[in-house]
Amino acid sequence: MIQIDHTNIKDLQLSLSERPAIPTPEQDVEHIEIRGRHGTLTKKYGFKDIPYSLTFDFLEDTPFKPAFRKAKLVFFNGSKLAFEDDPGVYYKIKSVKIEDADNEVMEYGQFTVDFILAPFAYEVTEIRTITSETTLTNEGYESDPYIKVHATGTGKVYINDQIVTIKDINGTIEIDSELMNAYRKENGYITNLNNHMVGDFPVLQNGKNIISFDGDITKIEMNPRWRWI
Repeated sequence: MIQIDHTNIKDLQLSLSERPAIPTPEQDVEHIEIRGRHGTLTKKYGFKDIPYSLTFDFLEDTPFKPAFRKAKLVFFNGSKLAFEDDPGVYYKIKSVKIEDADNEVMEYGQFTVDFILAPFAYEVTEIRTITSETTLTNEGYESDPYIKVHATGTGKVYINDQIVTIKDINGTIEIDSELMNAYRKENGYITNLNNHMVGDFPVLQNGKNIISFDGDITKIEMNPRWRWI
């Protein structure tokens, strides 16, 4: 069974027509032929979105049309797709297309949902508070963390050989490597703080990541956002 956000498809009186395949992204790879060179020059880029289709059946004795309307609302509003037999992991839904339903028999209905998923499978992770040098081990693919830095001036954050300088912050600055944005969210308002950050948005590499800070930084809160391909 699968879950869309917090809704299990069983709660929609749905079942899968067949056991789903495991989504895997395709890497964007360029092969360049160079005359006189043995083989091609290969350039590897990022991973592509995942087209992913699932076919659903309504359970017996379910009034089809009203149930189909409710199900469509859940799918179109959904942001996460998860599998019951893989707890703690989810895929981000980027878009949904629902094909016309097969309703030849009044009590029976079947339809297919075509998802576009972001390339990675994400672990459900929590924010960790870091007050001294800490090592985090990433067993999956490199991740784009969320970092909230508490500071009373200027300091640097170190992640292995990556250095991010925080300038003139009295309070907090939030660094979102996925959105490539530095800001402060307070009382429902968002303040752009990109000019208070110097350096590239950090990533957590596969393997050990040694994290520390100096200067006027007092602590860091980090969600590592572990992810897999």
